[in-house]
Amino acid sequence: MKRKVIHWGIPVLLTLLFIAGRITAYGPMIDSVAAHDTESYFAAAAADFPSIAFFEQMRSATLPLLIKILNPSMEHTILILSEPFFGTEPKLAVQPGTESIILFQTVFSIMAWIFFILILCSRLNHAISKALLAGILYFFAFVPQIADWDAILLSESLSFSLFLFMMGILVILQPKIIRKSSFHAADLLPVLLFLLVSALWLFTRDTNAYFIAFLAIIFLLTAFILWIRNKSLPIIAILLTILLSGIFVFQQHTFKKSERWLLPFLNNMSANVFPYPGRTAFFEKRGMPVSEEILSQSGSAEYNQLYDQTDFIKWAKEDGLAAYTAFLIDMPLWSVLQVYSNLDLFFEENLQPFFFGDASEKPHWADSVGNLLHPLSAATILIDLLLLLILIRIALVKKDALTWNWAGFCLLLFAGGILLMSLSFLGEVRSIWRHVLCGVFPLRLVLWILCVVLFDQVPAMKFMANSAQQFKQ
Repeated sequence: MKRKVIHWGIPVLLTLLFIAGRITAYGPMIDSVAAHDTESYFAAAAADFPSIAFFEQMRSATLPLLIKILNPSMEHTILILSEPFFGTEPKLAVQPGTESIILFQTVFSIMAWIFFILILCSRLNHAISKALLAGILYFFAFVPQIADWDAILLSESLSFSLFLFMMGILVILQPKIIRKSSFHAADLLPVLLFLLVSALWLFTRDTNAYFIAFLAIIFLLTAFILWIRNKSLPIIAILLTILLSGIFVFQQHTFKKSERWLLPFLNNMSANVFPYPGRTAFFEKRGMPVSEEILSQSGSAEYNQLYDQTDFIKWAKEDGLAAYTAFLIDMPLWSVLQVYSNLDLFFEENLQPFFFGDASEKPHWADSVGNLLHPLSAATILIDLLLLLILIRIALVKKDALTWNWAGFCLLLFAGGILLMSLSFLGEVRSIWRHVLCGVFPLRLVLWILCVVLFDQVPAMKFMANSAQQFKQ
């Protein structure tokens, strides 16, 4: 009992302080601001659910589903519309019909962070490590760089929260996944919760689908390796591979039919293809109509005139998505260099641009704290990589399951962050910083997790030193 008090006293106290801070420091929990895209989510929510048509709307399904549940009448009034492109910085306000949505986003975010942080703390060895991780991550979540998104009627808040729940459940599942072929009744609930949360997270943003596919591949490789070593198939790993692959295929089918990819495709063509004759020739070989009117639409335009080119639009709907994917695959060096050369752009901001907020709406004193915890430098990626290599080296020496679980979890956050950031950038040339945030967020997060996990592994350093001394003798 005394050991539990020592280990969990500070994390529990920090949890209570975090709840109190989030409730009191950010003004009324029903104040919000809308963005230019907000109405399109309400329009998508008007479709029938459950039906395939609900997933084929112009917005991914999770936020529209939340709107449908919390505001079934669809009656709402947008009073505050923020357009950062034009430099607007409106104040928050109660917008009729959106109160329950914003309240849910805030409470759900608080719950997600508490769940994620306490699950990670439970996997640490030392009381000071638990206190350190809880302190850093609760501040990471409290600052405006994260908390502000809960007041915005867009998908970012739900995406962050569902990602945290998904990764927290995955930590619970890790030891079960590598177990031999037995499947216990107690495994069913976390598996079902993981699949439900993964599906909801996938449908917050379309690029999330590729992380789900990445997870399915990891589970498949895990199953294959364990089968080679143990000559028995781990049932949970196989089950997750099949079901996640099914979710991915369903999303890709509905995504293509929805045509919500069409506008980003047109912007990518006008920015990355039309100004370059060699790239244009690649698409011309794929059947793309070429004319002076089409090529004159060079440069990214939010509402370009390509929609008026009926032959081009017909080709785009039939083969455009597949052609652009083939273009990226055909030019891998260009794709990698595009991401690499824009890394500084991805990290140069960390505060949402939709509202500034006065002292009664947000704690501006925490902005500078947030800048420390949400680094504005792409060096974060290199630091993550070096810390990850150190952790993998320790795992190779110690050869214990817990350290390998930490290494695998942090590697997933790091590789997944790179994947999401890269695909979000290559998939759309507008609102780049907001789109890549889904990948930058885990890259910033894993930095602090790695630091504390390595701190928790200090006894392993002593073990390594003793091993080296014995080798010399």
